[in-house]
Amino acid sequence: MAPLYGMMSGSAGNNPSLVAKSVIAKVCRLGVYALCLLLPLSAAGQSQEWTEERLVKRLNQAADHFQTLTANLQYTKYTAVVDDTSTETARLTHNRNGRILIEFINPEPKEILFTGNKARIYYPKMGRIEEYDLSKHRSLVEQFLLLGFGTSGNKLKRSYVITVLGETRIGERVVLHLELTPKDERIRQQIHKIHLWLDMASWVPVQQQFFEVGGDYLLARYSDIKVNIRIPRSKQTLSAPRNTPVVKPRAQL
Repeated sequence: MAPLYGMMSGSAGNNPSLVAKSVIAKVCRLGVYALCLLLPLSAAGQSQEWTEERLVKRLNQAADHFQTLTANLQYTKYTAVVDDTSTETARLTHNRNGRILIEFINPEPKEILFTGNKARIYYPKMGRIEEYDLSKHRSLVEQFLLLGFGTSGNKLKRSYVITVLGETRIGERVVLHLELTPKDERIRQQIHKIHLWLDMASWVPVQQQFFEVGGDYLLARYSDIKVNIRIPRSKQTLSAPRNTPVVKPRAQL
């Protein structure tokens, strides 16, 4: 009762109605005071305005310093026609020289190595490598694999209509959320828009979502991201034994 008694003063202490009004008034004043304390903090925490020009400049700076990246990767694929969602987990190793290694862990172990216009897929259980020519689909490969990793702002602007959706958080990371619409009609026939969440500390993606024509989408999430670290030679090639047979399927990509 001491706190309530402390709120009473004068004749209000002998009048229940006045006591109630006094308590309500004090609570309201405290609420307004707390709000006044919070408002400056909210204003100070507001995200900065990101114009396209400012974004392009910042991405150009980040691209100049990007060399390598490793990260854990989770792919979630949604297929609209059967309302099915599947998930794969992997480890990504990316060199600026264009060598990209994706080591899939679950549900089926396999490795995919991208070098130039070629993709080699190693299936440990089958004991073979499949090799594909990607020269006809290089632009699509770049959308799925290279977008945001060392991509300059100038290149992004040339390839997409950029819409800045604002700053937000994914876990502990402050990210900048972008919507990208491909300018190339051929790409739009496959991927009509992309959402990209860039870590504002490292300026590499922590999440990408590719929206395909027909309602399907691919969601890529990255964690344990490490930028500009030394990549061992073993992570720049497939782990297949030297005598593993290489097959070039007739149905090329």
